[in-house]
Amino acid sequence: MAANWSDVIHLIELTEGTDEEGFATIVPGQPKKVFTNKMSVRSQEYYMAKQSGIELSLMFEVRSIDYEGEKQLSYNSLDYIVERTYEKGEFVELVCKRRGDDHAN
Repeated sequence: MAANWSDVIHLIELTEGTDEEGFATIVPGQPKKVFTNKMSVRSQEYYMAKQSGIELSLMFEVRSIDYEGEKQLSYNSLDYIVERTYEKGEFVELVCKRRGDDHAN
């Protein structure tokens, strides 16, 4: 099956900054629009992560040239955290969990 690149995500770089009160914090940068292929998380990876208390939600395939190590993304107005990446030549798989799906976030 050929990739159709019909889904859109917004990659978000997280940088050090300050909050309204002047304290150091991590702030999101400007979202970068990227075309992607939305995929399901592989069942073995899903269940192994679940045993560790991590609820993996989705996997996205992006072109390597578009991905610069961002650890957060937005898809359909929902925020996700990139838990793992896997480089496959000119593509990168981003395995993500929904932001707030566990008690760590």
